[in-house]
Amino acid sequence: MKEYLVWLKATLLLILLTSFISASNAPFSYSYTPKFVYKNQVFPVTILVKHYEKNNPPHFEFDMLGEVQPIDNRATKLINRDEAFFTFYFKADGFSNSILIPQLSIWTKNYTYTLHPKKIDIKRLDTSKAKNFSNLLASNLKINGIKIDPYDSENSLVTLRLEATEANLEDIKLPNVTDDGIENIKRDGARVRANYYFITPSSQSNISFSYYNLIKNRFITKDISTSIKDGYSQDIKLSPQDLTFDKLKKYITFGAIAILLILLILTRDTLYLILSIALIAVAIYLYINKKSICIQEGASVYILPTQNSNISQEFNSQVNTTLIRKYKNFNKVEYKNIRGWVKDEDLCKD
Repeated sequence: MKEYLVWLKATLLLILLTSFISASNAPFSYSYTPKFVYKNQVFPVTILVKHYEKNNPPHFEFDMLGEVQPIDNRATKLINRDEAFFTFYFKADGFSNSILIPQLSIWTKNYTYTLHPKKIDIKRLDTSKAKNFSNLLASNLKINGIKIDPYDSENSLVTLRLEATEANLEDIKLPNVTDDGIENIKRDGARVRANYYFITPSSQSNISFSYYNLIKNRFITKDISTSIKDGYSQDIKLSPQDLTFDKLKKYITFGAIAILLILLILTRDTLYLILSIALIAVAIYLYINKKSICIQEGASVYILPTQNSNISQEFNSQVNTTLIRKYKNFNKVEYKNIRGWVKDEDLCKD
């Protein structure tokens, strides 16, 4: 009997040892999953690929029947010699006590492998000591730009250009503001950008809010000055990528005109004269000659040129005014105390 028990223990030990060696030699495995996450937190899940071959990359497919799916099916890749790390980002919901990363199928030319579902606990963040918490959790948050426009006689429209890492920017909500919204969210791996707008009294000189920093594990306070003159735009670390395509075209056009005029002065070549006149005519047509448009009675005025933007007011009568700018099917107009965007469908029909 004792010999049987010894043999049984040895067999179990061998099985466990074999399983451990097999798991450690597995071509794919979880490299990182958080021990727990907070409600509404965006978090990474990283897959380790051993013996990575550039010409034989792995393909990933999460079980479509899983309740949770990655925010983006494209993984962020990091290569370290013959190993590669592929990171997907998930978001915890605000209701459950746990999140289940669905089963992941991985295949290459040489392997077909499955990573089983992974359960991660969800905790509720203690915000009792947070000052003006904005519902935002992020590894980092930057305010790259602030723009303030008059909304009406008593309020201002403030737009923040935000950039964050591993953040739920779509959930941001500043306390004590009205008619707020998030627009133009763009994600690239851990990095996310968006414009957040809200309406606040013009008499208010600043706004303070906090977000939870996932790296420092504490609340960070941000202070925004709103005492800037109406229409003033404060840009922080503005890069060429932040310019709109319309502005870029304008700068290229006027830059080309300046170069042609310099060449004309230096060479006296009539070709440069003809090209300069042609570009000047284009510039006058595009940027100087303002177009007049007719707006129908009852037309809605949108704060931003997007379908989900809030409506600020309406035109009580048919009016003719100047078109300031065109963006897709929206027209930026300014008429007396009305400023905003009007849809093409609300213009007068010929």
